[in-house]
Amino acid sequence: LALLATRRMQLVPGAAQNLAELIYEQFADFADGLGGERARRYVGLFSAFFLLIMFTNWTDLLIFGGKVEDLRTPTSDINMTIGFALVTFVITHVEGVRVLGVRGYLGKFINLGGFRRGIGDGIIDLYVGLIEFLLEFFKPVTLSFRLWGNLYGGGIMLGVFTALFIPCVPIAAIALEGFIGFIQALIFASLTLM
Repeated sequence: LALLATRRMQLVPGAAQNLAELIYEQFADFADGLGGERARRYVGLFSAFFLLIMFTNWTDLLIFGGKVEDLRTPTSDINMTIGFALVTFVITHVEGVRVLGVRGYLGKFINLGGFRRGIGDGIIDLYVGLIEFLLEFFKPVTLSFRLWGNLYGGGIMLGVFTALFIPCVPIAAIALEGFIGFIQALIFASLTLM
């Protein structure tokens, strides 16, 4: 849709180009508010994650909470969310090295400056750096399980409500699931941006 809307870019935009620019500016303004001017570089990644996760979360509303196994929500599969988290993991480390350089990036984890203040401070700085290094490998796990768990549980809830109240449509549960899908997409994309 973005390619079609911006295929023939003009100084005075048509309706489709104007809508595409409006959506992009909303994402860019949100990213600026969250991460400052340097976050503008990552608006594409942020908006892609947000839109992809939000729309895949909302497919749960169309297929009634995973009633059909082959048509369940993609983000209710742990493999999909782990894939998202691994992309985030790789990009954050590549960008960390690009922005800080190899020495600066590794300096976050191996801080020898504490030894100038004494052996105790140096050992504490190395210990904290080791913990920070290990925590970097848990970030993909927490990102993926947070997204997967919330959406998997929401899909089960929607399926149960649909089965219990088959004569009347469980509108409140569907609205709640849609809101949860939106919030989870926003959280994942914002954590990636940060």
